[in-house]
Amino acid sequence: MAISGSRLRRAATALLAGVALAGLLGATATAAPPEATPDRLMTVTDVWMRDVAGDVGLQPHSGYVIWASPDLKICPTAAGCSSSVPPVVGGTNHIVTTLRNPGPYGEGADSGTLAFYRSSPSGSLVWPTAWTFVTSVIVTVPPGVTTVSVPWISVPGPGHFSLIAVWQSPTDPLVLVTPDILTNVRHNNNIVWRDLDSVALLAGGGLGAKHPPAVRTTSVG
Repeated sequence: MAISGSRLRRAATALLAGVALAGLLGATATAAPPEATPDRLMTVTDVWMRDVAGDVGLQPHSGYVIWASPDLKICPTAAGCSSSVPPVVGGTNHIVTTLRNPGPYGEGADSGTLAFYRSSPSGSLVWPTAWTFVTSVIVTVPPGVTTVSVPWISVPGPGHFSLIAVWQSPTDPLVLVTPDILTNVRHNNNIVWRDLDSVALLAGGGLGAKHPPAVRTTSVG
């Protein structure tokens, strides 16, 4: 009987320990923050930019082609332009970005940083190691549409490369960041992307021949 009682007590202790451990794991799982996932699936309340003309700001965005954002353009002057033009190596270009604010979290204007990064001509697109910081500007974005223009002189090339604009504020962080720039753009409505083909500034003020665009093989399915 003593042996049976000892075994019974050990079995009961093990059972209680198992129940306690299961409860602890359950409590931990409940208390742990969820993995980073898109957070604006149905309603857009944050500052955002369009990936394509028909984009309405929802995350993730499944449309394509998403590397020709209409809200990120290169223009010859700070006044903007109707469509993006090839950036000029050795000249003064202007990065013109359109920010859209439906009123973040019902608080009206939002202040944050708009930063720009570029890849190297015909280089890798792995984030962040393959990207070079271009410039940034602190912006207050009231409800509605705001256009931001910043000068850009250090254009690489001539050649084919990519430019991205990234908006961040304390109330509007990026929700998913991976080494894959395509994934980052799809899952963050505050990142936009534009492929560019820079041209050389020739003696006398003329422009060199446009570099043939690269054939993109990135899957968009």
